[in-house]
Amino acid sequence: MSYLSKKRFTMRQVVGLLTIVFLGIAAITYAVSFSDFTSGSTISSSEMNTKLNALKDAINKKDTSCQGNSANDVMVKVGPLCVDKYEASVWSSADGTGTAYGVLAGQTAYPGGFPANGNWTTPLYAVSRVNEFPSTGVTWFQAQQACALSGKRLLTNAEWQMAAAGTPDNTNCNVSGVTVADTGTYASCVSNYQVNDMVGNVWEWVADWMQGNTNPWAPSAGTTNATYGSDWVYGTNPATSQGGGLNLSAAIIRGGSWSGGANAGVFALDASRAPSVSDSYFGFRCVR
Repeated sequence: MSYLSKKRFTMRQVVGLLTIVFLGIAAITYAVSFSDFTSGSTISSSEMNTKLNALKDAINKKDTSCQGNSANDVMVKVGPLCVDKYEASVWSSADGTGTAYGVLAGQTAYPGGFPANGNWTTPLYAVSRVNEFPSTGVTWFQAQQACALSGKRLLTNAEWQMAAAGTPDNTNCNVSGVTVADTGTYASCVSNYQVNDMVGNVWEWVADWMQGNTNPWAPSAGTTNATYGSDWVYGTNPATSQGGGLNLSAAIIRGGSWSGGANAGVFALDASRAPSVSDSYFGFRCVR
């Protein structure tokens, strides 16, 4: 027979029992209501069990507001945003199945229908999938379009900074490895919002561009300072090396890569890259 069977409970006992159950889950907004109780009232075992079952259902209820395009596409809540939990891999299907594209072992080279300038005729899709190589060797234009085709977009620089908050700086992340790691390999390299690999593994394109000769983060090109610790900040004369000295606008990459060592981190920023440039160190993630 149930522990609660045929037993009558006072209001004080009910509140005491449910207070214990509620510890640690105070944020559940649809918790059991006590408004129908008054001082000295009692509740039957069946009523009590009904309310406890309602509480259990509330605890087990999942927030689907940040559900990706499939079970393979994992996103997490970051303030009002839904951010890719993992660095993006590029696929032939939006559900993260079919052919995986990139420049790493086991990936297929990007097709001619998905060119460096982003003017695609073959749609490819960005998927936040665990246990996969992130897709590198992408230009800013390709990253932007892969996000857009998936119903997402690149994070702004400010959004990226918010999502990275709390990520261990240079510890527990792939910053001194021998190559890019599968997403999720460094399980402790996670932000306060449960976003993985914001530090190291691959540099990540963000939406923002910078005009030439601008560097709001640091006093000079290729520098570190006390404000940002050992994180590398590079931004003066953006895109000079790719623009033939024309001082063209440059897109921004964030976070550092697997080879960044102490210079990788949540404040690491490189604004010296033309958006048309790709590299095996460069990847991205998306937001919705």
